[in-house]
Amino acid sequence: MSQTIKTYTDLCEERERVKLLLEVHRQRVKDDWQELKHEFLPVKNAFGVVGKMTSSDKSNPLLNAGLKVASDLFLKNFVLAKAGWVTKLAVPFVVKNYSSHLLAEKGGRFLGKVVNLFKGRRRPGYNSQISKRKDILPPEPGPDIRPPEFE
Repeated sequence: MSQTIKTYTDLCEERERVKLLLEVHRQRVKDDWQELKHEFLPVKNAFGVVGKMTSSDKSNPLLNAGLKVASDLFLKNFVLAKAGWVTKLAVPFVVKNYSSHLLAEKGGRFLGKVVNLFKGRRRPGYNSQISKRKDILPPEPGPDIRPPEFE
């Protein structure tokens, strides 16, 4: 406020000036907030990874049970066989939790790839070999082959 308000038009002009100033400050706050979000994105990602390592995904209990058994058996008995007891407790816990989140997010695509891998390996070429070998198939009845009863 640079001048004293003496008339109604001065009051209206001051009101418009303050409204415009308020909009400028609101936009500045929004811009600063977006800039802070952008600056703290690595911190947010780090907390997300730590959160995934410390808690398991609860959406699929069967998947979690399988991951627990696999991580306990494979990691404890084979990979960490000669490690200390703290490592044997901590590493399977972290791997189980993180992999449960990873498979919950990308598990559908991963499971589809595994199913497609085994789907094509039933008996490769089995049906094509039978259709090519005419000697093992009985002859097809034609017009010249009649059953013996009708002769």
